[in-house]
Amino acid sequence: MNLPAESDSYEYVRIDYPPDLNNKCILCYSPVENVYPDAGKLVHCLEKKIYQVVELYKCTNPDCPYSKHAFNLTPRYDYGTRYYGGDVFRFVAEEFLPPLKQKPNQIYTRIQNIYHDLDISEATISRMCDDILKVKAFSIDRKTIEMVQSQGFILLGFDGQDPGTNAPALWCFMELTLNRVLSTTKFEILDHHILHEYIEALQSFYGVPVLGWVTDKQNVIVKCHDSYYEEIPHQYCQFHFQKHLWNHIEVVDSQIFMPLKKAINKLYIHTASNSSKVQFEKIGPKSVRKVFKPMDDDFQSMIRARNKTFKDLRGVWLYETLKSYVIKGRKSMEEIDPDFRIAKIMKRTFEILWEKLETVKPWYEEALLFNNWFQEIRALFNKNELVWQERQRTIDIVFKDVYDTVLIENPHFKLKECRSFLPGKNKQPLAIKGEWCRLWNSYLPGLFQYEHFVGQFRTNGVNERAFSKEKQMLITRVGKGRVSHMIATRGEDYLRLTHCTPEELKSDIIEESSQALIYELRTELRNTISKQTKRWRSRNRAYEGYEGVKSLTMEEIK
Repeated sequence: MNLPAESDSYEYVRIDYPPDLNNKCILCYSPVENVYPDAGKLVHCLEKKIYQVVELYKCTNPDCPYSKHAFNLTPRYDYGTRYYGGDVFRFVAEEFLPPLKQKPNQIYTRIQNIYHDLDISEATISRMCDDILKVKAFSIDRKTIEMVQSQGFILLGFDGQDPGTNAPALWCFMELTLNRVLSTTKFEILDHHILHEYIEALQSFYGVPVLGWVTDKQNVIVKCHDSYYEEIPHQYCQFHFQKHLWNHIEVVDSQIFMPLKKAINKLYIHTASNSSKVQFEKIGPKSVRKVFKPMDDDFQSMIRARNKTFKDLRGVWLYETLKSYVIKGRKSMEEIDPDFRIAKIMKRTFEILWEKLETVKPWYEEALLFNNWFQEIRALFNKNELVWQERQRTIDIVFKDVYDTVLIENPHFKLKECRSFLPGKNKQPLAIKGEWCRLWNSYLPGLFQYEHFVGQFRTNGVNERAFSKEKQMLITRVGKGRVSHMIATRGEDYLRLTHCTPEELKSDIIEESSQALIYELRTELRNTISKQTKRWRSRNRAYEGYEGVKSLTMEEIK
């Protein structure tokens, strides 16, 4: 771009060799010579436009690499070969990164309101956000290497995330003591051999030993550990164990809640026509819905109850609340003439609800039993004043009680014949009790391995929170519709942002980046996006996978 040196619309700046280098090569300290200026570039900065011309130099030493390529080490006004200044890049980074976490369209609005003369589009800001994300993640990784090698060991926690659609699973490997992301990768296919190879490569990269694992006991992880790392303590996530137990309780509880909810929604006082009126003593013709609206509002409010994980069961709460309501309501009816229409409708309403309460009472009693056991187990897991052996022994007594209850109901029950199953409404309490016992025996070898670690890491919650924060950040940026694609293409970098220090996020993005680094990271992102979008359906895509299959056969024939 050749523009005149003088203009009212921009400032002309010629960039020479860094004066502090005294025209010396930074590699061999030989003299450098000016060869030619570049073509120039109009750079859009926050406050003004700058026409930037860079003088290029070569080293005079023919053996030096810099003798073969023209260069200039002086910082430029533009960033990453784009047409916008580093100050724009820095401004977008401050807005985009935590704690502000602004979306590209919000940053665009801010720029338009503050810098009226800056000509920039929302799409350009979105591309800048990708550059910022890649550079910052790269910088965080470098810091992680320093911290892990300084610590001298790895306490490894890892887990996988399903992005949805047809994207491969994203796995995150973390150092739990430092709360840092060690590595992320996407596995198209995963078995215990592949996982072992990856962990070996990870350990070799950091050059420090892995002293322990914390995982959620996926089969492929357990098989990898037992096959290759039997000497390393493997802590099974206590949260996942308790969640498995709780999920089955919720199934039992739903057998209380759903029938009661259905009965409430079928009540005459709820389904009666609003327009149809009935003659009521003393108040005249009125809609049944209108007369009984206070009661109906109570019932509709009750069925909006929700479970609170590990704390409250909505079915149990609804049963107890509704039972108390019916008892009080019947007592209140004693003040009304039983021949009045209101009294008759109320009486029938309470009869229907009482009958349904009696129907679900066995499930209510089972849910209470399960919840009492669960709360006792959960309290023992958190009873830190007891040594872990005592906690394990006491929890085992609770499961012995569960086991004895199963034997009373089914004397022929054998634990070794139990097969795991997912929570489902067709499962009876007896089967669920057996599954609880199976889960305890299965998880027991790894539930208290954290006692051998440097820190008290009982759960894989760090990974769970990382995935949750990453997904929320992506939803904030692009909405739910595109979150799967964003996880597949940018999720690994967002995970870095969730586990670093505030100082790292605040550090100057310009100082952490260079033209070459930004170009390399930008190319990496483009390749990732290209690989992901290759799976997408397209009208102009050639669907010829059969040719690939056929070629394998043809090769065998040859």
